[in-house]
This record gives sequence, structure tokens and C-alpha cells, in this order.
Amino acid sequence: MENSGTLFDLIQRVEDLDAGDRTSPLVLYAEGGVDAERESRAVVCVRGDGDGLACPLDPSLSEVLSVEQAREAIEVWSSWRGGSVPSPYERFAAVIFYARYSVFLPAEPDRDGM
Repeated sequence: MENSGTLFDLIQRVEDLDAGDRTSPLVLYAEGGVDAERESRAVVCVRGDGDGLACPLDPSLSEVLSVEQAREAIEVWSSWRGGSVPSPYERFAAVIFYARYSVFLPAEPDRDGM
């Protein structure tokens, strides 16, 4: 399986990626990190020990989140919406929201419309 492409494409294939183990988890990296756009170049690779990387990495790419966290963001999105299957855009939105704010994308807007 190809472990590089756009961030949008990699998020669509996140269930097909081996999440790695707790000591060497697979991580999504992209141009712009948590502020990446759908078409941002991205790669999935193993996080190294400490701050080191265990795979070759373009210095313009920064961490978005782990593959395991991306899966969880999608699972919670679905669970909070009665088991609905998210569209590709909804998958991307759920993962990026979690990466940026460390909370899951709410099912409904709050009282302020956010």
C-alpha cells in the first residue's frame, strides 16, 4: 500500500494502514501539519524514538496525528451520528478537527452555531 499522497487520500485509506505498535506508531505527516488542506502532500510513517523519525521525511512535512487517533476520530464521528457512514469530506473534517483541537467533532452545533 502506498503510504504517500494527499492528506485527503490517506485519510480515506486510514483503516487499511497498519497502526504500528505503541512504541512505534504510524503517524500522518502533511504540509502544514494540523492546518493542512485536503490537497496537501502527506505521508504515513513510523514515529521514531523521542523526536527522531524512523522514516525519510521531507522537512516541509509536520505531524498531523497518529493513524490510531485518525481511526478513532472517524469511529466517534459515526457513533455520535447513530452509526452513519461518513462521506469522504466528513472523514477528513472529523480527523482534522480532532488533530487541531484534541476533541471530537460535535454532532450538532452548539448554541452559538459553532
